[in-house]
Amino acid sequence: MVFQTATIGLGGPAEYTGELVRHQAVWKSRSWKVLPTMAKTRKIPYYKIAKARLPFSKPRWKCHAGFEGCIAINTPQTVSYERFAPGEVAPSSKSIPTSSGSTAGDVAAVRSETEHQKSTAFGKKQEPKEFRGQQFVELEAEDCEKLPEFDLQDIPDAMDRMRWPMAAKLARKWFKGPAHVWDNDLDSVQPLEDKLVTLDWALRYGSVKKRLNNLLQMTGSKNAQAVLKRKLLRHASDTFQRAASAKPNLDLDTTDFVVDLRQFHLDWHFQKMEVSILDTTEGVLVLTDLSGALGNFVLYAAIGRAHLNGARYFKYDTDPQQFCMDASASVTHVYIYIKDNYSFNDKDPSRSQYLGHWNKRDMITSYYLAGNDIAGQLKPSLRRQNKNHNAPKENFRLRSDYLPGQHIVDKPVDTRRSLFSKFQAKDVYWPVYNRSYNEWRKARNRGEDFMIYSKPQLYKLETPIIIDLGTICRPYDTTSKKP
Repeated sequence: MVFQTATIGLGGPAEYTGELVRHQAVWKSRSWKVLPTMAKTRKIPYYKIAKARLPFSKPRWKCHAGFEGCIAINTPQTVSYERFAPGEVAPSSKSIPTSSGSTAGDVAAVRSETEHQKSTAFGKKQEPKEFRGQQFVELEAEDCEKLPEFDLQDIPDAMDRMRWPMAAKLARKWFKGPAHVWDNDLDSVQPLEDKLVTLDWALRYGSVKKRLNNLLQMTGSKNAQAVLKRKLLRHASDTFQRAASAKPNLDLDTTDFVVDLRQFHLDWHFQKMEVSILDTTEGVLVLTDLSGALGNFVLYAAIGRAHLNGARYFKYDTDPQQFCMDASASVTHVYIYIKDNYSFNDKDPSRSQYLGHWNKRDMITSYYLAGNDIAGQLKPSLRRQNKNHNAPKENFRLRSDYLPGQHIVDKPVDTRRSLFSKFQAKDVYWPVYNRSYNEWRKARNRGEDFMIYSKPQLYKLETPIIIDLGTICRPYDTTSKKP
């Protein structure tokens, strides 16, 4: 016989589901004693950003553990991709192909495959963990066939509610654009966004200003000077060769080249500084609008202004005779800008990057995954691998993968903040991965990866960078005797 009672709150006895599973006969002291075996669902700890309560205070991560933890949900339901994308026209027939060769039925196909995988797992009977004495059994998750719907396109609205307006704008731009996948080549031609993100905006967050100062200090490094010499020598040689004057002006100002940001970047950048997501946080590693918008990104330094001079003379011992210059350059100004790709590519699709659990209001994150990612970025050796994954530890990279270490993370969860109810829309959070966006793109034929540039800003160096360019020459007969 099975007895069912309503769930009561979240604390103490309320942590249990109240379901009387069975009676077990126990032989004790030569007499029968019946002990009821109760079932409870394991509570999973998670992190949530708590808003600042006092003036001038900052938001903070709050750990919800123990009776405040969330409950995983077994369900055939998944994050929805059904809502039409911005600008998408409803097809007249599911058999009509789109311009990319996909059909309107792709939505149903993607949904069918995803839900089949979920329903297979949903249909498996849970094997509860039994405790000594057989008084309690613990379930990994509760079953629920129908939850409040959450569409992937609800995330930008949630970002707005979290006061992440820039992250929301970039997300909406991605949803609105035609289907396009970045080819993982940082120098390739890509759709470009250069209006939304600005350097001044980014400098308001975390340690970004410190990273900018580090970049300015590194502009005179040995490696940077090697790149500067190559690029300035190319400019000086080309200008000197084309000039007819004996005193050509070789000074360089790259302002006119900023109109084509991709080409400007390829031609004139010479140093960079990686900015990790940790540098974008505030307080005790609390995510910000910058964290949600860019995550990890790169600050670049490009040549802004350089003065070139040197002794000029004729060489008569060559055939043909030459007019030469012992050139040196003094770099006085540099342009600083942000460059980042907005995409959802995974290095290993089997371990797609975890982006948090979301609903229409905000985001929470896995206790395990948050700790794993933070520890791994502070010290790579602390990063743990998936307990079911036998691959060796990866070398630490700026864009380090999030490694799901618990299968339970891949389920929706219920935070049960409502006192007498469960499975409420405001309490249920859905796991979102890079693969979620790729599946949505396949289903909706929308989702445009793009390259982000901020408008380059000119900075004057405290100490000019002096570069010896060596000797450059041109044929004597191309030299006019006029200055």
